[in-house]
Amino acid sequence: MPIIQCDIREGRTKAQKAALGREITRVVTETIGAPEEYVYVLIRETPGSHHIKGGEPLPEFGETVDAD
Repeated sequence: MPIIQCDIREGRTKAQKAALGREITRVVTETIGAPEEYVYVLIRETPGSHHIKGGEPLPEFGETVDAD
């Protein structure tokens, strides 16, 4: 059973997360031939402040960052 873990910032809709899960399942099925019913997708959401890139926390999903 392929188990695919996906970490994203909080803020996406239920519909977006469902679409993400469907598409990940489709790609795994097409790529490695695993039966669709065996593909398990786990989506974990965390605040932007928990995602650090280049030493700086990311903004919350949908927020814009002011350019210096």
